[in-house]
Amino acid sequence: MASISKAYAGFVADQQTSVRLSRLAEGAVNPGRVVTLGSTDNRVVQGGSGTILGVSMADRTLSPEKNGVYAAGDTVGYVSHPAIIWCTAQVSVSAGNAAAYDPASGEVNLAGTPIPNAIFDSSASAGELVKLRLQ
Repeated sequence: MASISKAYAGFVADQQTSVRLSRLAEGAVNPGRVVTLGSTDNRVVQGGSGTILGVSMADRTLSPEKNGVYAAGDTVGYVSHPAIIWCTAQVSVSAGNAAAYDPASGEVNLAGTPIPNAIFDSSASAGELVKLRLQ
């Protein structure tokens, strides 16, 4: 019997009031990745070194051919603060660690570009799901 995963990258982990916005993708955007302001004010890019907007949310309505990944031109939903969202840890992290991200991939880690007012809300090994708290 098939079952739905308990959590996955880009899944919002709580029901608190959070800021949820959308912009158009300039390129491929995976769920659970940091997104930054794109080349115009209505665009986002995965990772990048621009203004951090938030973390991309999973969208179960994307066609199976897209494997849950937003393509260039798709509308990307993302959460800003306050929020807790599931991401895949690029390295081992511990609850309470200050969060950062890799500008090349948008994956969360410890030593990349700092994410202002963000901490890991759970612990995880590299490649595992982790809760990211955006404050």
